[in-house]
Amino acid sequence: MGLNDILEQLYDCLPEPHFSSDASLSASTSNDGGAEDRISALPDDLLRNVVSRLTVKDAARTAALSSRWNGLWTSTPLVLEDRYLLIQPPAGDRSALPAAVSRVLASHAGPFRWVNLSRSFMDNQEEALANWLRLFADKGVETLVLVNRPWPLDVALPESILRCSSLRRLYLGVWLFPDTSRPAAPPRGPDVFPRLQELGICHTIMRERDLEYLLACSPELKIFALILSYGFPERVPITSNSLRCLLLWVKIGYAPKLTVLGYLDTADHVLPIGNTTVKAGVTNVIPNAVVPSVKVLALNVDFRVAEEVKTLLSFLRCFPQVETLHVKSHNEDENEDEEQDYKDTGGNLTSTFWQEVGPIECVESRVKKVVLDQFSMGDNEIEFLMLCKLRAKVMHKVVLVLPVEISPEALTENIWKLLPLGSTKCVSGSCEFALHTRPRFSCDYRGASDLSLSDPFPEGIVLMDRERSLRR
Repeated sequence: MGLNDILEQLYDCLPEPHFSSDASLSASTSNDGGAEDRISALPDDLLRNVVSRLTVKDAARTAALSSRWNGLWTSTPLVLEDRYLLIQPPAGDRSALPAAVSRVLASHAGPFRWVNLSRSFMDNQEEALANWLRLFADKGVETLVLVNRPWPLDVALPESILRCSSLRRLYLGVWLFPDTSRPAAPPRGPDVFPRLQELGICHTIMRERDLEYLLACSPELKIFALILSYGFPERVPITSNSLRCLLLWVKIGYAPKLTVLGYLDTADHVLPIGNTTVKAGVTNVIPNAVVPSVKVLALNVDFRVAEEVKTLLSFLRCFPQVETLHVKSHNEDENEDEEQDYKDTGGNLTSTFWQEVGPIECVESRVKKVVLDQFSMGDNEIEFLMLCKLRAKVMHKVVLVLPVEISPEALTENIWKLLPLGSTKCVSGSCEFALHTRPRFSCDYRGASDLSLSDPFPEGIVLMDRERSLRR
């Protein structure tokens, strides 16, 4: 994955601003020179609301409209996105954008409601970065997105980021995270980030102990995502009383409010929960190795690999209350010949393997919807689908998501293969089948982390519903 690919995916994961970048500030004149200026007559609170919905350049320019508007921008909580500061930065001048950011931050009285600095090259900008972080702490930043445009990948983030106690949302991208064991770091405890509710660590080098520090210092954290990680930290230990949404590869310690979890990768073959490690083939999960709060679970699995299939079944036993299950077929050879993507060797499982699968509580008594993403009609995929149909007593919907890259011929062939499945009676008595499609490599982080959605993981675009496809 190249740098442009990293940045493109990273930007897709960042929070969206609440203002419109398509709108522009303009003035109009009237033939009637004495026309009344009704907008300027509005109360200050309404005018500040208008200003807060403009890009920072337009917001600052409102001071030129009339004396009535003078001072409104500096008294309105700052909303700043650096991508709108310089339309055409001087060629080769990497210091122009950081300098423009510094001028804006210094000229505004605060507080800072929303600051997204994701377009600046921060190498050799240590002084500017240190000054920004001081201003963020002094002026009460609430949402902060701070991304270093690579290269290099290991620009050090100062410890002063840990002194922005007003933060509610924090996204850090392409940094070397500070060593929290140093004396310069604030003592571990809930006073470091007492209001932080959403945390994203994107393509950043950090130690396991520093991640543990962050979680211990964020008593109100609800959403945590480790995005585009490349090996640091090696493990992700999770202990949190408040966490509700977790998007990463994890070790789960204590998270009693965790309701959404994904994607877990069965290629890792183990799932550490508390002091217990769940491995492939485990059929009896001890009580302290389950996470009963999770309602929506998403997993990556290569159905062609026997160990991954066994790991999938073991993982499911750790989440007895799951109601919505997303299983994404992951093929390590996805970049090779397309035809190979739709073949399955059977994964070296015995001929009686699926008939001998032991009880799985969530499948048999809780799961209401199953989404099989990137479904390729492999033998083990079909067997897993049949397992759900024959055991899931309350399942009422199955969504099969095909990769959008599939050829029309392969799509037609797969639909015909699916027809017999529709005639197999579900143990639940009534189950809706739907056929969707979406790109193989698409990722919707914003949707996945939206706590207002009961099921935040994507299902793609509807191709056929039950009546037109599987029960025709």
